[in-house]
Amino acid sequence: MADAKEIQELAKILNLQNIANGTIDLNQETISNKEYLYQILLEEVNIRSVNRLKEAKKVSRLKQMIFDETKIIDGLKWQLSKIKEIDFANKKQNIFIIGECSTGKTSLASNIGMDALDRGAKVVYLTLDELLTEAKLKKGIWNNILNSDVLILDDVFYLSPTDEELIEIYKLLMFLQETRSIILITNRTLNSWKNMKVDTHLIETLAKRLLQDACICQHKIGSD
Repeated sequence: MADAKEIQELAKILNLQNIANGTIDLNQETISNKEYLYQILLEEVNIRSVNRLKEAKKVSRLKQMIFDETKIIDGLKWQLSKIKEIDFANKKQNIFIIGECSTGKTSLASNIGMDALDRGAKVVYLTLDELLTEAKLKKGIWNNILNSDVLILDDVFYLSPTDEELIEIYKLLMFLQETRSIILITNRTLNSWKNMKVDTHLIETLAKRLLQDACICQHKIGSD
């Protein structure tokens, strides 16, 4: 009959961490085989869920930021409560977070992203400039973007793009929004996009398509 040490060695091979690390007491003799097996499997599911969430947070590149919901206006609190009801793993929903510099836009987006991660969605955070770079490199981060349910883009049009950059941005965002939600963080009001020295028709078309059924959050209080 196998002893506890031999069972633990087999558990290591199978990556059953609850047995391998001694979380489950192999010498317990007061419960039935079915109950014992249930405890083993349940603990393993819990361990893997925790590890999966840790890895998802690492992949997300989300900033660890403190978000004080008590400091935002009531209208935004209501919007945030509705946003957190969205099942991002199964539903697309673009969100615009608009506000001046240092008003807590990134903190708000990170809060939404962390909540989505906790509920099983795959999230990736990066700036618009970083997106353009990763789209050219086509490496690890780009693959994470393609596998994401939610793409959070910071510093959207913080600087006015060139016409060439705008064309690339348009192509990228139209492609990416087909299969995921996009959260755009910007300090430019949407009406001011057309005032940038770029192709007016293209920028208006981009805004119109991103805004279709989108949620717009005007953020005024807080600290980035």
